[in-house]
Amino acid sequence: MKLYRIIGILVLAFLAACDPDGDILGSDEVIIPADQGTLEFRFILPEYDIPKDKIHRISLSFAFSVDSLYRGQFFRKVNVSDFQEVYTQYFPGDEYYYDAVITCSCAGDTCLNGNFPGGRFGMKHAFNKFNIENQKSTVIETHFQ
Repeated sequence: MKLYRIIGILVLAFLAACDPDGDILGSDEVIIPADQGTLEFRFILPEYDIPKDKIHRISLSFAFSVDSLYRGQFFRKVNVSDFQEVYTQYFPGDEYYYDAVITCSCAGDTCLNGNFPGGRFGMKHAFNKFNIENQKSTVIETHFQ
């Protein structure tokens, strides 16, 4: 019985140590597929008279047309975080639209008094058109008005 446990542990250790790609050291080089381009989206929070930890990134979505953007018919939504500023996405070469959204979570009228429209949990959108070229990188920085 002990022998089976030892063999099981050795098999699990062997499987956990296996590197299926054969890349032991890893690589920092980004390889862009031939039929796609890269979008580097910089989700920069604006300066308000509100504590920085009370402004939150809540949405980053992509649409094929301005009509789809307006109706909320997105083909891709990115899981955004308050701790990550840059998001990288791959798209086939074409024209697309994005919608980035932030909100304020201060209590009372702090959001309104800090020049954040809509008060508590009000949303600000930044949206625009962008082009992706195959085998190239596009960088977008958001600017909330």
